[in-house]
Amino acid sequence: MRLKSTLVPAVLGVLLSWSPGFAGQRIPVSAEEPAVVTPPLKFQLRIPAQHPYLALTPAEIEKAKSRAAEFAWAKQSLARCLSDADRAVARPWDKLPDKGAETHRALSSQLFRVALAYALSDQPRYAAWVRQGLLAYAELYPRLPLVRQRSRLFTQSSLYEATWLVPVVEAYDLIAGSDVLSAAERRQIENDLLRPAAACFRIEDFQRDPRIRDLHFRCYNFQAWHLAAVGLVGLAVRDPQLVEYAVNSPYGYCHLVAHDIREDGLFWERSLGYHHFVLQALTPWTEAMARCGVDLYHLRVPNDRRRDEDAHYVTDSTERPKSLKLLFDAPLYLAFPDLTYPALGDSNRGPLDGDWLRLIGYNRYRDTASGWLVRRSQPLSATRPPPWQWLIYDLPDDSVANVWPLGEGSFANTGQYAHGCSLFPSSGVAVLREAQGDFSARPESTAVSLSYGPYGGGHGHPDKLNIVLYAQGRQWLPDFGSMPYETSWKAQWTAHTISHNTLVVDEVSQSPAGTADKQWPVDSAAQRVLGRLEDFDSMDKRVRASCDSAYPGLRLTRQTRLVGHVVIDELDVRPSRPGDQAQRQFDYVLHLDGHYSDSTSELATRSGPLGRRCGYQHVAQQRAGMIPGAGQAFQPDKNVPCITFAAGQHRLAVWIVPLDHAPTEIIVADGLTNKPEQKQPMLILRRRASQTRFVTVLEPVRAEEPLQNVHLTAPQAGSGPALILRSSKGAREIALSGD
Repeated sequence: MRLKSTLVPAVLGVLLSWSPGFAGQRIPVSAEEPAVVTPPLKFQLRIPAQHPYLALTPAEIEKAKSRAAEFAWAKQSLARCLSDADRAVARPWDKLPDKGAETHRALSSQLFRVALAYALSDQPRYAAWVRQGLLAYAELYPRLPLVRQRSRLFTQSSLYEATWLVPVVEAYDLIAGSDVLSAAERRQIENDLLRPAAACFRIEDFQRDPRIRDLHFRCYNFQAWHLAAVGLVGLAVRDPQLVEYAVNSPYGYCHLVAHDIREDGLFWERSLGYHHFVLQALTPWTEAMARCGVDLYHLRVPNDRRRDEDAHYVTDSTERPKSLKLLFDAPLYLAFPDLTYPALGDSNRGPLDGDWLRLIGYNRYRDTASGWLVRRSQPLSATRPPPWQWLIYDLPDDSVANVWPLGEGSFANTGQYAHGCSLFPSSGVAVLREAQGDFSARPESTAVSLSYGPYGGGHGHPDKLNIVLYAQGRQWLPDFGSMPYETSWKAQWTAHTISHNTLVVDEVSQSPAGTADKQWPVDSAAQRVLGRLEDFDSMDKRVRASCDSAYPGLRLTRQTRLVGHVVIDELDVRPSRPGDQAQRQFDYVLHLDGHYSDSTSELATRSGPLGRRCGYQHVAQQRAGMIPGAGQAFQPDKNVPCITFAAGQHRLAVWIVPLDHAPTEIIVADGLTNKPEQKQPMLILRRRASQTRFVTVLEPVRAEEPLQNVHLTAPQAGSGPALILRSSKGAREIALSGD
């Protein structure tokens, strides 16, 4: 299963000419793009003769000390490193926690922080504490039973083992060159702890090893951590075979870049939270490789579109080569004006931060977006000292801080950015923004995202054609990401469609969730739940997508359009089989970060859960009412019903445009969020029909120009009705999408 090799002459020379040397030195930027390398990659390690060289080098240690002597912020940053270490060493090593205890991961982080303090201060007591902890683990580890060939210290998963091991390896490297460890103790730590731990993630027989049937050992964020752990151990113990495995094995780094990074720059799991988690895994290793003479940052490999891998199926459309830089390029293009972003799948909402990953991205690529985020997020202040990485890396200057980094055109390989709007074609998400240019300078402006893309494995949600609305400095219509893992709340709420801003049919969740309470619902290459982009017009600020696999026999289409600061939302559902007249219940669902204020339609008090399954049991009704269909009392040119929600001084008006003959039931309720104890209002528009189209006008109310009314014009020959939006500044006619 090894990737076929086409040897590129002078690959070694190319890599070394781009090798950045020690971090913190200015990195030359080639005028030409690096050559595309067909795996397996040929490389030559240049591991320094003396430790440390993984997290930082002796030259960088001196640079940190020099900065601390020169700058008040750096002095305080170093002081914070030492105070963190002091708190840790105040607790002497005793009996290690039991097998499976999550506190092992906290201990591994403490080992690294104390080892870092030793490197930056030369105080032997820090090294002695780390030595004691490493030897305790080296004594314990070989005696622990191997769990399904995946872990020894943990019972939960190999991910726990890998995230524990990475800082342990770095801690060892930071004290391995000191006098505190004898040669015998170094051998014990390497042979009884580091090598056996790395074996949990290394597969030697790709035909017979049962782990290879698990997708977590081929892709997912798990594999990024597996590779980093194996690669770092290989460097620490000077074992080229382990490093070779991390780079060139069938599911090594080259495969991850070629197959697991989508060509629009998002990681295949399609969650920006896990996208950053993958970078957190890879970057300690890619930094260590750079310090050992191998530049993986500028490695470009051909796109691997040859095969689908279970739930990890291919959605790329070009053969353009890829590099790690795509992961740094993409996130800012997904952001709203306050730098939060839509929670796709099991993700947080941000905001984007100029953290240590961005600092490294700036150093390795001179990436202006990373530099801009670093300057914005991390002012150099002694009262708020930055993390330790700021002591050793080059820091962006004013030339980066004062220039908006996003230009019109493309990003990553296939992403599109124009007129303030972004499209991620492979990941299947679009962001429309009212503001153009530096949208972060207009945090009050409106933006809306539409998600239609691939599921992204077990961290995806049954939420095709989900929208998130941002306006007035807040996500008015948020997505919640996920309830806590391994809880009934996740299976009963965020893994069901009712927890999202999209359509639910017959109180049953979209495929692949259906009626089952599954924490990790997932589709497959054979049965894809995948939408399709129908139209993206950045000039008109309009996007339309469809999906015919969310509900068997039904085709869903949603068009979302920005008109100034107002969103026109049209969600159409109809049978995909001609002649199907079966009556269904359609629920158009919105979650609102505000409280119910008022309604132009009469709503009566109602109580009780909205349903009994698929998350409906967690929706508590508050009030409800009916509005007639277009063919009954409703007439064109009559003002349409409006419901208003409020948050502080801000208001969001939802204008409900009844186009269909079927009446609309309005339900205002309280639903869950991503915390069991926290609730937010919901608006459900319910119709019973064989097909229907929901049209709403979502208005973040501006005091200087609120909409006075919204109504429909009468249909004209050859065209349907249009919307009239009237404010104090006049009226605007908006054509609705055709049938």
